[in-house]
Amino acid sequence: MSPRRALIIVALVALVATGIEPRLLQMPFIDRDANARALALFPDRQMPQYPRFLAAVRERTQPGDKIALLVPTMEWYGGYSQAYFRASYFLTGREVLPLVDPQNAPTDNFAAARYVAAFGVTLATPADVVWQGDGGTLYRR
Repeated sequence: MSPRRALIIVALVALVATGIEPRLLQMPFIDRDANARALALFPDRQMPQYPRFLAAVRERTQPGDKIALLVPTMEWYGGYSQAYFRASYFLTGREVLPLVDPQNAPTDNFAAARYVAAFGVTLATPADVVWQGDGGTLYRR
């Protein structure tokens, strides 16, 4: 057996043993659009509609738009950071504005946003509904 063939077999066995998805190995880490598509293949167990919601927000906004993110948990380490970073990948070209920081302090980003992407919650201030579905609403301010 050639050394190359042995290496291929070892790599295949390692992939099977660790359960790593081969699609993740092919993901180009520089292309954020590709990352968003790959993340859509592995939706969150707690928020299975979230990837579809973000894809719909992307379809209804333009590059350069500022979008504030509102989700059920507003604690940075309690889930907000995961929702925020996922949105940053899906909404490539748009500026996703967090409403809290890692110390759970509110930010001034709400006033700077043109849109509010509210997933699993309802916006309490008046705003125009652009789209509603997949567990959330996109508002225009």
